[in-house]
Amino acid sequence: MPELVIFDLDGTLVDSKHDIAEAVNLTLDELDIPRRAPELVHTYIGGGVHNLVRRSLTEEFEHMLEKGVDLFWANYKAHILDRTEPYPGVYKMLEGFSGTKLALVTNKPYDHTMLILRGLDLDRYFASVQGWKMGLPLKPEPELIIRAMQEAECAGKDAVMVGDGTADVLAAKAAGIKSCAVGYGYGDKERLMAAGPDFFADTVPDIERLLG
Repeated sequence: MPELVIFDLDGTLVDSKHDIAEAVNLTLDELDIPRRAPELVHTYIGGGVHNLVRRSLTEEFEHMLEKGVDLFWANYKAHILDRTEPYPGVYKMLEGFSGTKLALVTNKPYDHTMLILRGLDLDRYFASVQGWKMGLPLKPEPELIIRAMQEAECAGKDAVMVGDGTADVLAAKAAGIKSCAVGYGYGDKERLMAAGPDFFADTVPDIERLLG
């Protein structure tokens, strides 16, 4: 069992795609741009917010990108827990790591992250929560993982990063720790496997089985 298990948030612990898609479409409403099908917006999740908004705007309206990003964050904050919920089995899985330190590392802004964690009673599980703050590089850079390891007082490199995106796997490699990709989130399985994770979990219970 590793000393520290570090989790991604969206697509790993919580299913937030419906609220993200609605925030995108509320943003498009304000910009007087036609809405996108939610199922299409779901495929844009995982590459960072600028990428999400850029793809939703399309090239025709890319000049509105920065305004769109600002509007998105405001709309998302207002609707962040409308439909977002933990994946089935997440609470039980986290409880199963009772003898292991847990941390959370996400590219989502820290304030938005804490709204979700507190609203879903997930914050109590983590010795460290790292989200984006001004000036911090995002995954696949290793900075947030390194900060989580330091705050959780994880000695050495005995940690595993669990996430649904290639950025999680690559950030883990850059930090010198192992990674566990999950197949039920928003990432493309073929791309995930090509990134070379040390473990692969098809379901939430598989995480505890592989790492617990």
